[in-house]
Amino acid sequence: MAIYGYVRVSTKEQSTTIQENEILLKYPGAVIVPEKSSGKTIDRPAFNELLNTVTTGDKIVVREMSRLGRSQGELMLMIEEYQSKGIEFVILNIGIDTSSVSGKMILGILSSVAQMERELLLERQALGIAEAKAAGKYKGKQSSPATAKKCKEALSYVENGMSKEKAAKAAGVGIATLYRYIKSAS
Repeated sequence: MAIYGYVRVSTKEQSTTIQENEILLKYPGAVIVPEKSSGKTIDRPAFNELLNTVTTGDKIVVREMSRLGRSQGELMLMIEEYQSKGIEFVILNIGIDTSSVSGKMILGILSSVAQMERELLLERQALGIAEAKAAGKYKGKQSSPATAKKCKEALSYVENGMSKEKAAKAAGVGIATLYRYIKSAS
């Protein structure tokens, strides 16, 4: 069983020393895995490598939940996925240790809250879209200028007798995209 302490900072000016010290105070033998990139980037090579390294019985320790990820929902899914593989997580600042019953319970509650937040967000988004549609302001996802250009090219092929499927392929656009373009143009 290995214990890994994952540390990450939000800006290059910050130091991981405080996080490292807190982890090593609780888990003196922990292998510290520092992330060199900022929290604003999605790409976290050290964390991805850590997830590929851990095996059943290993433990990942972080100072706070935000070190693992920004999105609560994705974070909870990731933790649950690795827990099912026998990997445990410890989040020091809120006292969660998924190897304990209470830690699993708290994690379950947080997971439910994250799911509820996601559903509320989708509900508010749907209400906003409905309101905008009623006001005639909602246009949906607009195609990029490059896609519109390809669709126009495909339509010129269709006007010259080519089938829509062949025209879409020749212009480098998906057939469904071409049909949506035709529908929105009429």
